Amino acid sequence: MLRSLVLSLALCAATSPLLATTAAVDHPGALPVLLGLESVRAELKVDSLQRAVLDSLRDEYASAARKLTNPMPVTAEQRTAAEKQLGQINERFNRRALSVLSDAQRGRLQEIEHQLLGATRLYSPSVQNKIGLTAKQKQSVEAIRLNGLAYVGKVNHQFEDGQISFQDRLELLRSRRISQGIDLLKGLTPEQRTAFLSLGGKKFSV
Repeated sequence: MLRSLVLSLALCAATSPLLATTAAVDHPGALPVLLGLESVRAELKVDSLQRAVLDSLRDEYASAARKLTNPMPVTAEQRTAAEKQLGQINERFNRRALSVLSDAQRGRLQEIEHQLLGATRLYSPSVQNKIGLTAKQKQSVEAIRLNGLAYVGKVNHQFEDGQISFQDRLELLRSRRISQGIDLLKGLTPEQRTAFLSLGGKKFSV
């Protein structure tokens, strides 16, 4: 339920004309949601105290995020405001969630994020620095990211206007994500690609 809510908010916000000005971040998703998955908790060996704190954070996050859809934003201005608020909520709760984990757990969580996000993890400023992207490469990655945001907005408008179905929207966005991934990896040197892939650590399945 919560994951669907956050996805809906993100898709709604993607139609905002100001979305293209949103800066890339290291954690684009909601970590309280990711850390609520039992498979992730088991992988991180989260103890009982950490579980209790993370459960509380997840509930707080759900409540804060749910308020953004009551009422559901309709106009471009409302969607822009909801997008901005969601970004602020994510940033605040992500910091709190990370503070609950040990250094080792935070490191493994980054590897899990890396595997789940795939090539789009290259949008992360810290990842770009870790694998040594040049200024020109960073500009290329940013161009791909912004073009992707614009495409998401276009697809969402088509869905909202009844031109495509919900399933069509998901398929279009999935296909775009795959093609973006190919373009992103294509811009790396062999050494950078090896370094990037190594950031995922050992294989993890949700």
